[in-house]
Amino acid sequence: MAGPLVLQVGDCTVACSYALPHQRGDALLQTRLRSVFADETLVHNEGLDGEATEDFLKRYDRTMARYPEIDLIIVRYGVNDRKRYGIGPFEAKLIELCDLFERDYPQAKIILETGIYVDYPAHYAFDRNSKLEPVYRMIAKLAQQRGYAVVDIFERMKRETQQGNWDLRARGFGSVDEDFPVLGPALDHIHGHDVRWFTNIHPNIQGIQTIVDEEISVITQTWPTGLRAIA
Repeated sequence: MAGPLVLQVGDCTVACSYALPHQRGDALLQTRLRSVFADETLVHNEGLDGEATEDFLKRYDRTMARYPEIDLIIVRYGVNDRKRYGIGPFEAKLIELCDLFERDYPQAKIILETGIYVDYPAHYAFDRNSKLEPVYRMIAKLAQQRGYAVVDIFERMKRETQQGNWDLRARGFGSVDEDFPVLGPALDHIHGHDVRWFTNIHPNIQGIQTIVDEEISVITQTWPTGLRAIA
């Protein structure tokens, strides 16, 4: 019998298209889950760069047709939704998406995730946290109301930063190259004086690993016996 199937949906921080396949969150999460639960868990990544919840709703039917059975669904949207239409409409679309998942996969477990914390003012050009935290608090509240687990990436990265582990995001967008981020500190001595060098919302390799670590923590605490939803 095949192992449990985990589906990730979300934006660019889920897709991580700028990283190598083995560095991305789905690959790391799959390895960790197989180790923890001693099974053949499969993690599929349906994240897309620039996507908001409304975009996934438009492709829901053709995307989900690939998945007749799912054991765990992980959802991470918010940044693009806030930018396009604000918190209220985002909440309505997120509820619509969750309703579809519950209708089509009634036995699947669901996790809602918050998003990236930025190290302002040391390594970010403006206080993006104040704009995004209300979005993330809405996500956490909605998860609580619906009985879902929450992976609070924002709070985890905030704690990491306060403990001195601030280097969790990529560099370079808007400063050196618009298309290709720099994932490590090798060029900080050249560009580090320019705050735009750090103005990037995408997790670097260490950031991806931190996210997966938080996911594993929540999953193992919430479902200590495993993820299998369908006998």
